[in-house]
Amino acid sequence: MHTKFSYRAVIWLLSVSLLCSFWEAKASPHKELQTAKIQLNLKKASILDVLKSIEAQTQLSFVYNNELKTLQKQVDFSYQSESVDSVLEKLATEYGVSFLRIGNSISVKVNTLKSSTDRRPIKGTVVDDKGVPIPGASVVVKGTTIGVATDFDGNFSLEVPSDAQTLIISSVGYHSQEIIIGKNTQFKVVLKEDTTELDEVVVVGYGVQKRGDVTTAIASVKAKDLEDKAVTSVAEAMVGKMPGVHIAQNTGAPGANLQVRVRGVGTITAGSAPLYVVDGVPLAKEDLNTFNNNDIESIQVLKDASSAAIYGSRGSNGVVLITTKKGAEGKPSFSYNTYLSIQNVSKKIDLLNAYEYADLVKDARNNSYADRMESINKRRAARSQAPISFSSADDNATRLKNTNNDYNTIIPVELQPYLQGVQGLTDTDWQDEIFRTAVMTNHSISISGGTPNLKYYSSLDYLNQDGIVIGSNFERIGLRLNLDGKAGIFKFGASLNPSFVKENTVNANGAYNSNGGGVIASALHYAPIFPVYNPDGTFSFAQNEWSASTVTMVNGTRRVGNSQTQAWNPVALARLTSNQTKANRLLGKVYAEAEFTKGLSYKMDFGFDIFSDAQGTFRPSTIPLSNTAGNQPSEAEATSQTSQRYNWVFEQTLNYNKDFGEHHLNALGGWTMQYQRDESNYMFANGFISNSIQTLNAGTVTRGNSQASEWALLSALARLQYSYKSKYMLSAALRADGASRFGNNNKWGYFPSLSAGWRITGEEFMKNITFLTDLKLRASYGLTGNFRIPNYGALGEFSYYSYVLGGSSPAVVKGMGPSAIPNPNLQWEKTAQLNVGFDASLWKGLLNLGLDLYNSNTYDLLLNVPIPRTTGFATRLENIGKVNNKGIEFNISSNINWGKWGFEPYFNYSKNINTVKALGPGNADIISTGSVPNAYFITRVGESIGSYYLPVVEGVFKNQAEVDASLHYVDTPNNYDLSTTRPGDFKFKDVNGDGRLDVLDTDRAIVGNYLPKFTYAFGTGITYENFDFKVDFQGVYGNQILNLSRRYFYNHEGNMNNYRGALNRWKSESDTGSGMNVRANRVSKGQNAVTSTWHVEDGSYLRIKNITLGYNLPKDISKYFSNVRLYCSIQNLYTFTNYEGYNPEVSNRTDATTSGEDYGVYPLARTFTLGLNLKF
Repeated sequence: MHTKFSYRAVIWLLSVSLLCSFWEAKASPHKELQTAKIQLNLKKASILDVLKSIEAQTQLSFVYNNELKTLQKQVDFSYQSESVDSVLEKLATEYGVSFLRIGNSISVKVNTLKSSTDRRPIKGTVVDDKGVPIPGASVVVKGTTIGVATDFDGNFSLEVPSDAQTLIISSVGYHSQEIIIGKNTQFKVVLKEDTTELDEVVVVGYGVQKRGDVTTAIASVKAKDLEDKAVTSVAEAMVGKMPGVHIAQNTGAPGANLQVRVRGVGTITAGSAPLYVVDGVPLAKEDLNTFNNNDIESIQVLKDASSAAIYGSRGSNGVVLITTKKGAEGKPSFSYNTYLSIQNVSKKIDLLNAYEYADLVKDARNNSYADRMESINKRRAARSQAPISFSSADDNATRLKNTNNDYNTIIPVELQPYLQGVQGLTDTDWQDEIFRTAVMTNHSISISGGTPNLKYYSSLDYLNQDGIVIGSNFERIGLRLNLDGKAGIFKFGASLNPSFVKENTVNANGAYNSNGGGVIASALHYAPIFPVYNPDGTFSFAQNEWSASTVTMVNGTRRVGNSQTQAWNPVALARLTSNQTKANRLLGKVYAEAEFTKGLSYKMDFGFDIFSDAQGTFRPSTIPLSNTAGNQPSEAEATSQTSQRYNWVFEQTLNYNKDFGEHHLNALGGWTMQYQRDESNYMFANGFISNSIQTLNAGTVTRGNSQASEWALLSALARLQYSYKSKYMLSAALRADGASRFGNNNKWGYFPSLSAGWRITGEEFMKNITFLTDLKLRASYGLTGNFRIPNYGALGEFSYYSYVLGGSSPAVVKGMGPSAIPNPNLQWEKTAQLNVGFDASLWKGLLNLGLDLYNSNTYDLLLNVPIPRTTGFATRLENIGKVNNKGIEFNISSNINWGKWGFEPYFNYSKNINTVKALGPGNADIISTGSVPNAYFITRVGESIGSYYLPVVEGVFKNQAEVDASLHYVDTPNNYDLSTTRPGDFKFKDVNGDGRLDVLDTDRAIVGNYLPKFTYAFGTGITYENFDFKVDFQGVYGNQILNLSRRYFYNHEGNMNNYRGALNRWKSESDTGSGMNVRANRVSKGQNAVTSTWHVEDGSYLRIKNITLGYNLPKDISKYFSNVRLYCSIQNLYTFTNYEGYNPEVSNRTDATTSGEDYGVYPLARTFTLGLNLKF
């Protein structure tokens, strides 16, 4: 469900709530131990019996001397739900028993003094090494459960047994410390910072690095961020987690890939997707739906050019590094994860019902009749003939007589019962007919373990997702085996990940696509007065028969003409047509490494990604073709398409990693070579004698083709990383790439980078700033490339052509000729990016901040530049043009513990400004068209890539006087006869101010863009004892959507149903409606059909992306498992947006110059999930 809202109000309220959660938690520092609950009902039992009962209900074990008399004492214990700590504390205080816990083992000691009166008070303060009080620190008497937490000023006081010897003081973010009590009663305890977070290792290109030493812009997602999400693609689990990484779910089709953009769009013709690298192997195909989320250990995104430069010519769009899980030394560990999801459509479009539709048709036909008659009378007047009188009350026979059989003007007799208000008639909700409650299931099992010399991780995964649209489905089976071993100075390993996918898709395109439209468009367009099935049970195609030129006469006969309906029975389309793809993928690698001396190692890797798929489609003859006289049956059609992609990469690297006192040095050098070959085959057949046999041999193959291409890459790389005391850091890298795709004069490209970091909190002058735990300043500069152009773009390709030869006996002969002019100077697109930022930690990790500012210039853009026709060609691919992206990224997070509660709130924000700086000769605009001929996009210097270039609508003409007073229209055949404009039609702006309206040429303006002004995400994780709760919000602001579907949903063009907003249309000079919705008409008049600003909508939204509630079963219930977790979640719960369509993330087209269209889209699903995680 969607609703209108004020963005400022919503964001303000949510921001205040988020800040309140920070400070409310911070102001309550008390911290308690979290323990399992137990039940005791013991009468006259010994203390030993109490301990044994605790052992039976938990995984704890007690070590004691059975001969100790104190343990034989009889006691009465009755607790229904009490913590182990409370029970042990009672034993300690009342019976003089003390406890010392090591892991799950607790040793029991009988104290000499047992009475609770044999105590003495102590007090003290806990501070950090800068003297700052530490609130919430735990102070416990060693061997007992006697303890307290420090207050906000770090103070504590408690009574300890007289024989107590040691205090244990601990706090999150610090090393625990033990102090001797002795005879002291006053203590000052200094805890040292635990730098584990800074020492955490993150994956960078060709290696790892301590997080605290990273000097570039890298965003990370850990395994826990991917858990409990019912998704088919890894990318969907990443949404909103990383600033600067915009992930759009353009379609809700099962198994669909998402669009990932890192720091905007920096190319016009080359690909804009990032490079994906899985366990060191660059993916040959960017399908992330073949991977099991449970196998992933971490995801790092290299955002700036300095971090991505190690990947050279493929790093301009960012690099996504995916690391899978590895085995660990120890006994086998098993994990089983499963979930069941129920999905339904997240939003339905509000359409007219059958009675409202009938009124719309009547209004449209009356307007068509009036337009036609005015045109006829105008011509009669020019011939000095008397006008023909007419009225909206004229019957169909009169209308046909007056208009010389113009069937656009008649009111079909099928509508009469609806217009008369007869109840109980057919009123089909076509959206309800195609949408369903769909089920998704997933089962994943893994085993890991190993010895010091061989570790393993293996998993098996099965996923089955039915789509919310009937006829759609996605199914996946995946295997994974990761092995890592060592023998002496050698390390070796292998990974293998085969996956198998079967996908059934439905066409979700808009009108006039794929024989007139797909399932979604037809459900929105199809008239509600028609049923799904005929009385005999066959599918009804009544609307195709009920065309503008088809009429049922009074005597019952039908006049059949030419259908202009661009919609089919959507249920029939989904049930009768088939579009199935089967895909296989084999991803893997083997490696060997030798460590010659400590810190010096040589590594050799061989990786491969082999992908193949086979797609088959079939459209039976029972589905009629469009625009055929009399709705004639179609001819069955089928296609078969196969493709194979073979990709391998071979790398050798030498690495030197050494500490010299407080100096650390890491040096990397190596070379890599990669090869890829693509093969494809396509065939089309028709003339099937039966719809039952759908293989191509049952029809006649009328066309087909096959293709093959290949490319190769040879590279050398080097990197040097240096740090001193982890305070001053420097990194430099260089990669040289030679690629087969580029011209002979520019085969090689060189991509250097440099970055530096300064941990300013390591300086003496920062010691007194006690709240600042860590502050690191970063700066980087690097050069990357983009080589995503056709494999033979630099060469003069040849193509096959057909020629008619033979003189008096002509015959078609195939020949070969050049299809493109070569360019030996063709080279990479290059991106130079400067990045500055900082990472900060406050109050010992209570608050963590990050900020990045970047300026990225992409130049030598690959564009088709006009060349003299004397060459025999119109254009040539050249390196020319420049695009700038600059922006800011900010993130804030916290990890707060408050007693039994835990809070992990976060917020991130990204703003990117995209500007074209230079284009081809003369900086000429690049004009592109979208899915309809008059939907123009423009790429212009000074503007963003792919802006909407459209006429500006100022409203609708309310009356004839406004039409008469309007500017002079340019009346040309290309302008759709603007002289026919009437009241109720669009009123356009004279953009260039020349006093004439030419909406298809000079009177257009840049009116928006699909790129958002900023994106943001926020949420929190909350834990309480065994419960956990997570909520994630994700938003986009400032993008516009070109909603082309509106053309058909507000004026009845093509017999189609309309949005409910059409009720507020212009109906007469006295009933002008909203002033922005045109009059109904059977065909578009004036410029009502021209794509204009009226089709542009605000695409901003805020979505409740995910809500998860989980519960970890207590150990006494799940004693056969190391962990049992139950959870339920909701994805895509609610979207706040003003957008009228299904999904504000929509884009039917993904190329940089024409993105942002909505011309029919598969809606997003709202997903309810119940899951189970078992570990044993």
